[in-house]
Amino acid sequence: MIDGSRAPGYDAIVVGAGHNGLVCAAYLARAGCRTLVLERRSRVGGTVETDELAPGVRVPAIADTLGRLRPSVVRDLKLRQYGLRLVQPEARAFAPGGDGGSITLWADTARTTSELRAISVRDADAYPRFDAELRALAGFLDRMARAVPPDLKTPSFADAVSGVQLGAEFRGLGREHARGLLRVLPLAVAD
Repeated sequence: MIDGSRAPGYDAIVVGAGHNGLVCAAYLARAGCRTLVLERRSRVGGTVETDELAPGVRVPAIADTLGRLRPSVVRDLKLRQYGLRLVQPEARAFAPGGDGGSITLWADTARTTSELRAISVRDADAYPRFDAELRALAGFLDRMARAVPPDLKTPSFADAVSGVQLGAEFRGLGREHARGLLRVLPLAVAD
């Protein structure tokens, strides 16, 4: 928020029209704030915008996912009414090889394992365990993102219980995964 005397006519200015900035601006406007969104580019969307690779073929410009868009945001802002449709493709990642081959990582563990087997039996045998661990970490991150932050000024008993549950689940990840999570979470994508 800024001092209204510096931006007459606005209660808030949001810098950046990426998905986070747009959500923030929508909540501010919904709360009755006169909100201005500033974006240096000619289009909104930030890292989740799409570009046209070829006529009729639209692809993610930078990020291939919206991340953990909270269901409450979708509901509160009635995003489905405005055309939001989240797509979860079967193929999660595709990497072409220099020799003309490629590898696709699928949402289906067995399908990925089968594809890996053509390249490396050892990797194919290890993949189901790796995938299970990755899904456990993703599940934890999803639950953490959906958790309602405690009221720090007047925490309730429910806040304490939620904190203890989250801490126990974090501890249950094991030392190696917990350390990895703490190392990776604060990193910028560019790093």
